[in-house]
Amino acid sequence: MKYRLSIPPVFLLLLATAGLQAAPPQHDFLAIDEGLAQLLHINERQPEKDWIVPVGHPQARDMQLVGQGRVLIGHDAGYSEFDIATGKNLRDVALFKGITSARRLADGHTLLSGLNLDGSTGVVVLELDPANRVINKTVFPGNYVRLFRETEQGTWLMMNDTMIRECDRSGKILHEWTVPGFRHGWKALRLPDGHILASAGYGAFFVELDPQGAVLRKFAEKEKMPAAVNANFYAMFQLLPDGHIVFANWQAHGPGHGNSGIQMLEIDRTGAIVWQWSDAKRISSLQGVLVLDGLDISRLHDERSGVMAPLPPKK
Repeated sequence: MKYRLSIPPVFLLLLATAGLQAAPPQHDFLAIDEGLAQLLHINERQPEKDWIVPVGHPQARDMQLVGQGRVLIGHDAGYSEFDIATGKNLRDVALFKGITSARRLADGHTLLSGLNLDGSTGVVVLELDPANRVINKTVFPGNYVRLFRETEQGTWLMMNDTMIRECDRSGKILHEWTVPGFRHGWKALRLPDGHILASAGYGAFFVELDPQGAVLRKFAEKEKMPAAVNANFYAMFQLLPDGHIVFANWQAHGPGHGNSGIQMLEIDRTGAIVWQWSDAKRISSLQGVLVLDGLDISRLHDERSGVMAPLPPKK
């Protein structure tokens, strides 16, 4: 007598898919190509929506969703606002020299940081009203600053070369955390548990600090990355809701670096690479990234809670 084995369909499906890895993610993102002074929109699921446009100013370094389908780009002379659908430059503010970071607030004001601004010496934060008039200025000692971010507590996290500073609007420095290996540190965020997540610039690693500044974990170090990545300078990054980090691996100033390394990467909490993007025909040296997946581009966003989220309107 022959017996016929009956296998339920659900087990057939499990057998058919066993051993197969999940498809790699696909992202819809904006990127700053500092080497060519251009802004890119890359949609891996709908490449017909891709575009590349000139920023129009050197040293574009910061990015923020500011609502109405616009992205704010901070550059050396101030800031510009681009239409995300088309890449059209809708607003261009070029009143300064030495701007390194730009942030739109819920009340419509704009914060700009940089060196030696508006007649003052040091690290300067300017607050502009909607007509771009300077209505407040805060000055800190120092000769280097890159990105700054607001926290839930209303303070600022500022990257000052080898250290992370937490400051307030009055000009008081609340904390200074020096991180071994930082060289031109780029960006820091405060997480909901009070920890600090930061990129190390030329140090080419990420670090998570406890509230007192002790290193809890150091990961994605250049020594642990594949040689093809050419881990060089970890610049702007974005913390995703699942805990992954997408970041720009900047290569060098100017044109001609498109074949150097993998310039956009996504890593999980262990530092393992789960996604990457680079295109030598379209880029030279990426420095900024803003992942649009799942975000409502009609609303103002920031990262005061770590993960990018919309801000409620100012009452």
